[in-house]
Amino acid sequence: MTGCAHAAPADAPSTALLTLDRGALDETRRRLHAGDDSLAAAHAALRTRAAKALKTPLRSVVDKTMLPPSGSRNDYMSMGPYWWPNPETPDGLPYIRRDGKRNPQVAGDALDSDRMVAFCRDVFDLTLAHHFGAPDDHAAKAVEALRHWFLEPRTRMRPHLRYGQAIPGVVEGRAEGLIDTRHLWMVIDAALLLNGRGVLSDPDLAALRQWFVEFTQWMQTSPIARDEDAADNNHGMFFDAQLVNLLRFTGEAATAKERLGTVASRRFRPQIEDDGRMPLELARTRPFHYSAFNLEAATRLARHGQGVGVDLWREPRLLRAIALLQTAALSPERWTHATSEEPKIDPDKLVPILLMTRFSTGTDQPLLAAAAAPRKVAVDWLLWSRPA
Repeated sequence: MTGCAHAAPADAPSTALLTLDRGALDETRRRLHAGDDSLAAAHAALRTRAAKALKTPLRSVVDKTMLPPSGSRNDYMSMGPYWWPNPETPDGLPYIRRDGKRNPQVAGDALDSDRMVAFCRDVFDLTLAHHFGAPDDHAAKAVEALRHWFLEPRTRMRPHLRYGQAIPGVVEGRAEGLIDTRHLWMVIDAALLLNGRGVLSDPDLAALRQWFVEFTQWMQTSPIARDEDAADNNHGMFFDAQLVNLLRFTGEAATAKERLGTVASRRFRPQIEDDGRMPLELARTRPFHYSAFNLEAATRLARHGQGVGVDLWREPRLLRAIALLQTAALSPERWTHATSEEPKIDPDKLVPILLMTRFSTGTDQPLLAAAAAPRKVAVDWLLWSRPA
């Protein structure tokens, strides 16, 4: 089984999805309408989240309480999560790094990182719920949220991350800030679904695409983004996953294919050992978490490769990395990388990766067969699961 959308030409943005598979979504909808009990828990969880999103006020970068260095709240701003006030100085500056320990200052209303994630998930949940049968007000709220975040002059985010993952007393913005936008694929696929159902207008989709044209140009030209592109860990992997997604959405399929053609040599081989280990992720305070995190980006790259004719699923190092973590999830006693910050692994972090892998390659994944029922509340069971 493959995950490609066969009904439309590759990268016809108004008709084809880019990360998800339209045929799979339609099959899930058919199964839900037919009363497939295996999807009931996941569908109920999605509907609950969508109902909450329906009542949530619209989100915008202008809602933050801190003011970016530019003086405009339309500029996105976040702070490095593992940086803390310096106990050796009266004002706490410059901040110092404590890997794996999140500073609570990065969360909440002061900055935009939590707001960005919540916005993406709200739009995604509302759109999927509508696709699976929820009332039209769900789709209308998703469109309203998209317009509020990207298009309305007063509330729109400017298309750059100049002030992403700042470090007080050190730097106003860093390359690492690019990872804050890793969920924007949800927004893009949601917009295409909404447009395909006639809810998001063609002019609004064109305006949204223009926002991403400008953001993609910033990703390809700014010194901050160039530094992130040069990263040799999960940051570099996510940079590519985002860039090829945006290039495909903005009609630059040839450039996306060119970038995807270098992924095996630039990302997989330097980052993944022959046996599947990812040394730079294993060196972190939460090695299983970061190994799975890196594979989230790697498998998304493989999905995009399918859309432009680059087969990354055949890369042995990717498959061995997935198998290594799956073995650890099935037999935790064989995982020898426990740390004080991660004394036990969380197998559920692998479920989205394994579902996408099984869907895209047609190969069985033992952890999925052994998965406990509570795992099936994950929305990924609606996106990638196959009939029993």
